[in-house]
Amino acid sequence: MEYLNGLLATFIALGLSACGTTDSTLESEGKTAAYIQGFHDGRHSGLKEEGNDFEHYIRDEQRFSADSDYKLGWLAGESEGKSLQDQAATIGNAMAGAYSPSSSNTTSDADKVARDVLKKTDTSGLGSLEE
Repeated sequence: MEYLNGLLATFIALGLSACGTTDSTLESEGKTAAYIQGFHDGRHSGLKEEGNDFEHYIRDEQRFSADSDYKLGWLAGESEGKSLQDQAATIGNAMAGAYSPSSSNTTSDADKVARDVLKKTDTSGLGSLEE
């Protein structure tokens, strides 16, 4: 039964991850390239602000101050990022609660597990991925 609960939670998580707004959706709504870039930066920032250690806070302060499309996109993206991270945390906590301590030797603190994994990972080359 626990296997089915885990499988169900995995499918729910995958479904929610597909709920994020896509570029094509934004383009079909007539959003500008500046808005879309701001949206992406804001979404990453919102995920980070809500505790996702795998994301980075990104905001081009100069564009945020001078470009209203970028600013509006950033604010909308930040809101979506926070919402997506809250949903992911809720699902993660539910999945962790589905396993009793006697049936699993792993920790139920997903953030601690992520930090432990990162401690053992060479991330020095990731800086080159920033735009």
